[in-house]
Amino acid sequence: MQDQPPISFLTTLIEAKESQSAGHCARVASIAAGLAAAIGLDSGQVESIRGTALIHDLGKITIPDAILKKPGQLTNEEFGIIRQHPTAGERLLRAFPELEFARSGVLSHHERWDGHGYPARLEGNDIPLPARIIGIADSFDAMSSARPYSKARPIRESVHEIVRCAGGQFDPDLAIAFADMLHFRDPVARRKEEWAVGMDAGQIRGTLFDVVATDRQGCDRERNSARRPHMLEKSAPLVTLVARSLSSFERLILELHYIDRLPCSEISEVLEVTEEQVNMTLADIRARISGVRRTFVDTLCESVGTATLVA
Repeated sequence: MQDQPPISFLTTLIEAKESQSAGHCARVASIAAGLAAAIGLDSGQVESIRGTALIHDLGKITIPDAILKKPGQLTNEEFGIIRQHPTAGERLLRAFPELEFARSGVLSHHERWDGHGYPARLEGNDIPLPARIIGIADSFDAMSSARPYSKARPIRESVHEIVRCAGGQFDPDLAIAFADMLHFRDPVARRKEEWAVGMDAGQIRGTLFDVVATDRQGCDRERNSARRPHMLEKSAPLVTLVARSLSSFERLILELHYIDRLPCSEISEVLEVTEEQVNMTLADIRARISGVRRTFVDTLCESVGTATLVA
């Protein structure tokens, strides 16, 4: 699909307008195609999504250079102009009947699962599947690549941000598939792989449920669960997602600290690592768990009706 002359021509236009888009569009296309294949789409659908991703930023050729290439922060007015690029891209594609398949993906790749995206504020499954896939790929590459206005984030941190925004910005099921598609292991985790023997996915999720149910003031989980009896049930998809993102070393520290209640100094002795490594790992885990509560669980808790709470 991406070898079709119209896509090659339009990709050249995008690259000519914004030199940094050359690598960006190709990377987004590769990531989007990989995610499409990971969720079981057939080869034709995968290639359609790859082709759409290659030209998802077509509308940016209509944006003035002074705005598009501005190194500093955009004004509200300038950002309003940037937000017009999905609509402009879809309009340009009308001149290419053979690219009809790409129009909805180009138009909707900045829509959000929670309905706060643009240009049409679509939400949930009303957003076309190709657009939901490209949205994740686009955001991931934007975070993990250097830009004039921001440094590249580490790959692992970028994956965690996709996890954190699942259920808000991103389709939760696609975020789960994306996290499953990528696996990261640091040297310490590889050295300590043997410590994870016998700790299966069910145990990891159970540990995370305990931690999510514990509030920031240190109240016990029974009190927290009683206050919001539906919290753990509603948080299950995101807790599972965070669990899948943990390395074996992180899983072990989580169990030792929150279940066995060992202090960081003792954990460092048991695992033969520095106390600083333990503290840094716990801080990273807490950030992910906090993100689950803030972006998904609390939103659901506040949005449910009184009848649901009583039930």
